[in-house]
Amino acid sequence: MKILFLLLLVPLSLFASKAFISPAELKSKLNNKNIVLIDVTDEATYNKGHIPNAVRVNASGLREDIKTYKVLKSPSEIQKIVRSLGVNNDSEIIIYGHDKIKEIIKSSYVALALIANGAKNISILNGGYAEWTFEYSDLTSTENVKPKEGNFVSNFNPDILVDLNYVKNNMNKVPMIESRPSRYYFGDAHSKGVKRLGHIPHAMTSFWGDKFNQDKTVIAKKELKSIYFKRHNLNPEEPVIIYCTGGLEASMNWYIAYQVLGFKKAKLYDASMREWGNLEDTPLETNCRSKHEHEHGHEHVHK
Repeated sequence: MKILFLLLLVPLSLFASKAFISPAELKSKLNNKNIVLIDVTDEATYNKGHIPNAVRVNASGLREDIKTYKVLKSPSEIQKIVRSLGVNNDSEIIIYGHDKIKEIIKSSYVALALIANGAKNISILNGGYAEWTFEYSDLTSTENVKPKEGNFVSNFNPDILVDLNYVKNNMNKVPMIESRPSRYYFGDAHSKGVKRLGHIPHAMTSFWGDKFNQDKTVIAKKELKSIYFKRHNLNPEEPVIIYCTGGLEASMNWYIAYQVLGFKKAKLYDASMREWGNLEDTPLETNCRSKHEHEHGHEHVHK
């Protein structure tokens, strides 16, 4: 029985190990024909240097504006964009950003968009372009890559992205984690573009940045387990709703839950506080700082 249990764990562990890959692992794959490298930086930074054969995508181009917030575009629109990047149904996709904090969460949002539309083989380069150039400073390019159109077919998963009504109907039923810095969670400050203070009732604060070291590499898997399983008491077999200011921050908490820790029922409220916090009739809480700090301490960045 014990041997069978260990054998059952092998596929999961192999799958999870691909969520973040090292520069060395990427280098070993660099000449594979089915690799598609996606760079999420701005055009000017991309033109100054990127990993050879990487194509650039504008993460904002995957989203559409609705009132005060943005959400992922339709499956047909995502399919068109993804094909333009040279992605096929059997492509191995590796996503990375440059030395900018926001590009970490742009990477995870692009990954979310791909996974929600059925892409199977997705990784994020651990530490991004900065780690790549630290290891392989001679392996860079300034070529503007224009790939041949791919044949990717969207197979949208309706269980990943949830809306306002789903959150309202499940506030007391499904655990929620908020991904913003805790000052916004506790109502000490306004998130950009959000009129009202506080967090959705019953949500737990879990700043996405706590999952990364100062060099922008992800913390060890055992530390991630401690956060999700012990601190938040989450069950990977059960659903969890993840939200933030406007979708990007939550996408990294979602990506870690879904790809690294096996939360296959993890859900992302894409409109997040840009919708919820700008409505007048949605409940918000601001009054649980002392209890949280006593139990968990202040948020931090790992060294």
